[in-house]
Amino acid sequence: MPLQHGAMGDWNEYLVLDHIRQAGPTTRPQVAGALGLSAASVSRIATRLLARGLLAETFGEARTAGRPARVLTFNALAGTVVGIDLGGTRCRGVLADLLGEPLAEHQITVAEAGGGFAALTAVWQRMAGLAAERELAPQALAVGVPAVIDPRTSLATRGPNVGWEGFDIVGKLGELVDVEFAVENDVNLAARGEASRGAAKGVANFAVLSVGTGLGSAIVSDGQLVRGGHNAAGEIGTLVTGFEQLGERRVGRIGGMESVVCGPAIAFEAARLAAGSTEARAELGERPSASDVFAAAAAGGRHATGIVGHVLDGIALCVLALGAVADPELVLLGGSVGRAVEPFLGALTERVERHSPAPPRIVVTGLGSSATALGAVDAAVALTRDAVAAPLLAQLGQGAQRS
Repeated sequence: MPLQHGAMGDWNEYLVLDHIRQAGPTTRPQVAGALGLSAASVSRIATRLLARGLLAETFGEARTAGRPARVLTFNALAGTVVGIDLGGTRCRGVLADLLGEPLAEHQITVAEAGGGFAALTAVWQRMAGLAAERELAPQALAVGVPAVIDPRTSLATRGPNVGWEGFDIVGKLGELVDVEFAVENDVNLAARGEASRGAAKGVANFAVLSVGTGLGSAIVSDGQLVRGGHNAAGEIGTLVTGFEQLGERRVGRIGGMESVVCGPAIAFEAARLAAGSTEARAELGERPSASDVFAAAAAGGRHATGIVGHVLDGIALCVLALGAVADPELVLLGGSVGRAVEPFLGALTERVERHSPAPPRIVVTGLGSSATALGAVDAAVALTRDAVAAPLLAQLGQGAQRS
């Protein structure tokens, strides 16, 4: 039995739209040449896509003879996508067009929302409202969470900073939204954002080390995200810091390295010092935060410098572990603490170079606190493409089997 004509026509329509989406402004003959389709087929498909508002058409510069060429462009405002970064402290949402260009942002704290999923719900509703104000509807949503999504059950695990262990976030989101959606580890999405928009663009082997409320990493090897057997590759917060920790039991709790290298741990150590010393209290304040510690260290404060030095030791151990296992060319530091390390990069690099024969380049993310949300936007854009392509490929596959 031959392939169904309708399925092949739909597939060609998808190919034309996706080619124009990726290529940018182009002409019908250029599309036909690139895809190996007839000029008549491309013209018919373009007419249908223009009628549906998925393409726009303008006239290019006049040629030496004849009419100016008609130029087709993808209509990125035919819909919107939403990317959300649910962190341990804050939840940030980005509304973007179908090419991933941000249109609006909104963020709230997890505390003011009353919990992680409540914050996620509030930000999604705000994003949907902002889309409605533009008379557009979200077509896809991607969410980054500080947890691991179990590949067998789709439950969120290892998410102590949002109180999740076996939380059915996929099921809850299915009840909340009526669009295509995906849930992914937040640092994995940060790596996606760095690869498409940040310092890792064009880099095949890199890692993102995120240090904030928690500690995590993502590893990209030969251009592919490394996931591991439990979707937990890069969970470097569980790294044991030394022999003394081997006797402790930390399964289900904050991991060994995360108990030392994260914002709450830094604030706890600073508060301990401030409570026991008038000098430390004068330097760090009554209730110091991690940002207070880094500011005091940058000003030369003795106690703060000691705390930051300990943090740099921990981050260096993480970088060395990533280097030994994955051999990245580049390690990007993200998260509030990771970004605060920027003035101390020289000291961090020196620590790593003492022990690594091929140390990676270490830089602080240029995407700032938006890396995960922008990576989520990119994932949501991909969802809009996959949602169209997957059923068409299935139809073509079924047709080929019958034939």
